[in-house]
Amino acid sequence: MKKRGVSPVIATVLLIALVTAAAAIVFLVVIPMLQPPPEAIVKGVTYNDLGDGNFSVAITVLAQGADMVFNGTVEASPTVTYLVIDTTTPLSIENGVQKIITIIGSFTVGEAYSLTLSFLAGNNDVVGIASFSPVAA
Repeated sequence: MKKRGVSPVIATVLLIALVTAAAAIVFLVVIPMLQPPPEAIVKGVTYNDLGDGNFSVAITVLAQGADMVFNGTVEASPTVTYLVIDTTTPLSIENGVQKIITIIGSFTVGEAYSLTLSFLAGNNDVVGIASFSPVAA
């Protein structure tokens, strides 16, 4: 019985397929690991006294690393009894673009507040934190 090996053409095709599969694995698995995670960068906070202890707070947010969607979730620390999002939600922010999110709340003058805004960037949950301390007008 005569033993035969794989023909050179089949061997070449198999090597090309193996290299292509390895390159696809590197592209789909390793490259995303090397990219920095998306961030919601707070670029500025301005506020306006509406009277009766209510303030309108405008937060400028920069989406960095991915497109993001603000779904309207805001948490205030210390807790605020009245807190309303005055921006159309969901609010889409493209990568590299700044948008303003407006919040109305009953903030105490002189108190330092931290507002945590929640975003979704692909499969990632991203938060942006805005700090401010309202003063009387």
